[in-house]
Amino acid sequence: MAFTATTRLDDEVSRLMSWPVASVDLYSNMKQIAEALAANEIGAAAVVANDRFVGIVTERDLSIHIASGVNPEHLVGEEMATYSPVTLTPTDTVLDAARAMVDAGVRHLPVVDGEEVVGMVSIRDVTAVLLTELERR
Repeated sequence: MAFTATTRLDDEVSRLMSWPVASVDLYSNMKQIAEALAANEIGAAAVVANDRFVGIVTERDLSIHIASGVNPEHLVGEEMATYSPVTLTPTDTVLDAARAMVDAGVRHLPVVDGEEVVGMVSIRDVTAVLLTELERR
């Protein structure tokens, strides 16, 4: 699903999250990860190992490593991923997502159901709901 004008702060993130979630293999190199993000027009992807969610890699991760002069074909997701990132469950609220993003200083949160990534929420998604709520007032 995705944001609609009726989505509210107390709604579950399952109404807001993007899915399916793009994922990259733990051993994908930086160039392959960047291509996956660009192809899907997204800012973060789930990192998987043996079909199991292990972390997240973001545009920020890529830019930090590129700025350090690393060869994008030699650095792999295993070396860039944030392991055990802050996550949401489908029943967490949009407000829970906003708080978690601020507290963790991140712009993307995987939504997990058990060990499976079922969605991704971005700061853009949360901001759209916040703006709509403010405009209603």
